[in-house]
This record gives sequence, C-alpha cells and structure tokens, in this order.
Amino acid sequence: MRLRKLHICLLLLMLVSNTIYSQKLLTLKELSLQKTFTSIEDALLAPDDVFILSLNYRGIETVPPEIIKFKNLQYLSLDGNAIRSLPDELEGLKNLQYIDLGNNPRLMIKQVLKKLATLPNLISIGLSDNKISKLPEEIGKFKSLQLLGLENNYIIELPSEIGNLRTLRVLYLANNHISALPPEIGYMRSLQVLDLENNRIADLPNEIGNLYNLTDLNLSGNRINSLPYHIIKLKKLQKLDLRKNTKLKVERERIKKLLPETKIKF
Repeated sequence: MRLRKLHICLLLLMLVSNTIYSQKLLTLKELSLQKTFTSIEDALLAPDDVFILSLNYRGIETVPPEIIKFKNLQYLSLDGNAIRSLPDELEGLKNLQYIDLGNNPRLMIKQVLKKLATLPNLISIGLSDNKISKLPEEIGKFKSLQLLGLENNYIIELPSEIGNLRTLRVLYLANNHISALPPEIGYMRSLQVLDLENNRIADLPNEIGNLYNLTDLNLSGNRINSLPYHIIKLKKLQKLDLRKNTKLKVERERIKKLLPETKIKF
C-alpha cells in the first residue's frame, strides 16, 4: 500500500496514538514529512535519517542485509519485487510500523509472517497481489496490528486464528475466493472497516453482530442469500455495500428495517 493511501485511511480512523508507543516512533502525519529514500546506497550515507525506505519494483529477490543499519526505519515498502523470504536482520528493526510486501508473488507467506510477528511496533501489513491461497495460523500472532491488506489474492478460507487480531481496525480481503467467514471473526471487536468485495460468501455467521465498532462493511459481488438477524447489533455501521448480490432482492426491506441508520447500497 502506498504511503498516501495509508495516510488517508489511518488518519481518518485515528489508528496512531502517541500515548501507546515509544517516543521514538512517529505518527503517520509526521512520517509523511520525512524524506523517502529510494535506494540502499543513498540510505547508507545517512542511516540515522532513514525513516522511510521505498524499494518498489527493483527486481529484488532478497532484502539487503544492510537494512539492519536503519535503526529508525518505520515505513518500508517493497512492492513489486520477487522476494521469497525475509532475512533475520529484519528482526532488528524494532521501530518498524508499516511494511508493504504487495506484488511479490513468490512470497513464502508462513516464513514472512513469522518474521514480521517479531516486530513489536508493527501496526500495518500490506500483502496484496501475492497469489496467497492459504493464510497460515501465524496470522494470529500479531498483538498490535491495526491494518491488514490481503486483497487480490486466492484465499479460500480464513483460519480461526484470525480472531486473535483483537486490535485490528481495517481488514482488506477484496478479490479473493472466500466462501465463508469463521465464527471467530466475532472476536475482532476493534474492527471498523471490513472489505469482502468480490468473494464467494453466501452466508454470514451470527458472530458478525459482535463487531460493535464496525462502520464500513463491503459485501458487494458475493453470493449472499440473507443477512443474519444479529446484524441489528451493528449500531455504528454507517456504510453497507450489498451490490451484485442478486439473491438479496427480496430481502431489501427487511435489511433496511434491521439497519435504519445505515447507508445501504443494493
């Protein structure tokens, strides 16, 4: 994900709080004012000044081990490369908050998640366009994660461990092959944005009603037959997208009554 996209989304949702992180960490707004280094060579000339490193579309197969020298690195973008795994040196980046690993279709997702789970301040992970078909249980090891981007993959199902992401506020799962949500999704009560556009979901679990903080739910382009009555508990839901769910036509009035304050697209 690009810095601009993260900036808009995370600022609007107030995902960054100075009170919960070390004083060394910058807010996303402060990060946007920092210089973006686009080569390892330039970054090595001033390693203490490297807060943002963007190595997009460089044909990189291995993350350079010199990355360990950037102790202040907080935003790392490696989009559009040929990376398979992450080096041990990455574990030394204790201040890293944001990482984008999108468009690396050779990525060994289990190894990558294990490495990323060692980073104590990581709050955003971008893994779009990586041909991921199975999400391993390691996804549940992130205790402070707030944004997870898994759009444009081949994911068939979500593991029950997804429910361990108790701090997650934004989850992008558009354009996958998901046919059902696990009931454990109901534990993700910090979730505010859930994007499931263009999947294969026919029914939602009753536990969807436990997502009390949800404000934006995108279910367009699925196979939804009916919404569970428990959706009535989503009192903060502002936007619900149900377009391209042809079987829901007879449900429209019922859904409107369940969610009278929600802007619904049919």
